[in-house]
Amino acid sequence: MSTYTKPLPEPTALSQPFWKGAQEGKILVQKCASCGATQHPPRPLCGQCWSERLAWIACSHRGTVFSYAVYYRPTIAEFRDDAPYVVAVVEMPEGVRLTTNIVDCPMDKIAVDLPVQAVFDKATDEITLIKFKPT
Repeated sequence: MSTYTKPLPEPTALSQPFWKGAQEGKILVQKCASCGATQHPPRPLCGQCWSERLAWIACSHRGTVFSYAVYYRPTIAEFRDDAPYVVAVVEMPEGVRLTTNIVDCPMDKIAVDLPVQAVFDKATDEITLIKFKPT
């Protein structure tokens, strides 16, 4: 594996299960045992009912593009060679939305409601990024 030179997320105690799941090829999000709401990013309390009774559940690897932007001029120098690239919000059937990249897709084919599936990009031994490609 080549050395990854771009900025990476820094997992916290709260987000560690999400990143551990990504390393294992899973998309994990929080689900409230009190009201059944799902949420991402992780929080210490349910965003709907304020319960502390949160568990981690595995999501499907599928979703749809909810919103997206094509970056022709990256705001961070390390992404210069990737331009143009897509930053998107993908809506999962479990009710959460993930901010991610759309990969392996011609720019003129990206659209809201495009069905996508997860791909796991092992950036380092510690961090695996979840990206999506068209189904």
